[in-house]
Amino acid sequence: MLLVVLVAVTAAVVARVAAPASRHVAGSVGPCGFERWTVKTLQDRPRLLPVEPTSLAHLTGIPRPALVPPWRLPFERHVFSVIASASFQREESDQDYHVILRVGSRQMIAEAPNAPSCTPNATRHRRLEMRRARQAVRRSCARAHVVGVASFDYNHGQTGVAPNAIELHPIVGYSCLSR
Repeated sequence: MLLVVLVAVTAAVVARVAAPASRHVAGSVGPCGFERWTVKTLQDRPRLLPVEPTSLAHLTGIPRPALVPPWRLPFERHVFSVIASASFQREESDQDYHVILRVGSRQMIAEAPNAPSCTPNATRHRRLEMRRARQAVRRSCARAHVVGVASFDYNHGQTGVAPNAIELHPIVGYSCLSR
């Protein structure tokens, strides 16, 4: 059984590495995402931990798991609150709003999915949180308060990716503290 799981996870990783980058091109908005999509959009209906204030230095310094499976890792139940500069980049091909968070030389990505369109199986409460956050995200802020669920992505050269490819995905709260 363990061998079957390892083979399936390895196949998923290999498929992701070999996948064409064109799916992530700005301006080619299409269907909702696929890669770890239930995790990134809370459609697996996880029991999330209470919001915890942290820093980009802490998040980008967390060791990356050796293997990122298609299902939610225990760490990905954490909801973090950070203060950072936030620059809205674009709507991506999977309909996420791509935001880059920066503090000094540290950076990471935060994503706001198209809720409720791309999050039908998330709870009503979570869809509402994601929708409200998405509406606020279109503004870049010199200082923003961003609340999001920790999620590990695959590094495929995306703009703003952290060294460990951690993201706040989805964003469930967003407000400008200054413009």
